[in-house]
Amino acid sequence: MLLRSLLSSYVGLAPEAWRFEANPWGRPHIANPGSPGGLFFNLSHKPGFVTCLVGPGRDLGVDVEDLSANRAHLFQIAERFFSPSEAAALRALPAERQTQRFYELWTLKEAYIKARGVGLSLGLSSFSFSVEGDRAQVRFDPGFDDDPGAWDFRLFRLCSPHLISTAVRRLEGRPPLIEMAADAAGIVARALAAS
Repeated sequence: MLLRSLLSSYVGLAPEAWRFEANPWGRPHIANPGSPGGLFFNLSHKPGFVTCLVGPGRDLGVDVEDLSANRAHLFQIAERFFSPSEAAALRALPAERQTQRFYELWTLKEAYIKARGVGLSLGLSSFSFSVEGDRAQVRFDPGFDDDPGAWDFRLFRLCSPHLISTAVRRLEGRPPLIEMAADAAGIVARALAAS
């Protein structure tokens, strides 16, 4: 109901009137005739925590991870799914910073593949992120079909221990305005991507 209510706050359509379909890779999209408001959306959740990113006329993706979750074998996961440069940079960090960097890279990758809407067919190791504070830059392997300047990547640490990453396609080269809002329980309820 969160998504339906949020979409209805943009367009004069009752929450129960929204219709959704999934593309061949399982990404849901609005199926109402005329795609009301030209809205795009993406959801991510962990137990007790939901985030929704909505924006007009642009590809976007969001991912959330619980930094306190005990994920064993981080380096094995990184070696398998990260690019060689990401895995090497992760190993080079002091031990106390490795877990957080792992989750930063993981959520950025998830947000990006969700924004592209073609699932793991992109190949997680064919693009690399570098993180500076709450921003990230992407580099694509030669032959990868995308433009790194077309994307805006951000990290949000609003409600400890959760980390949220967003991937939003720029319109006409302009970075998006992304606003986060949390409800009284501290759960991120919405994010707005607007030009």
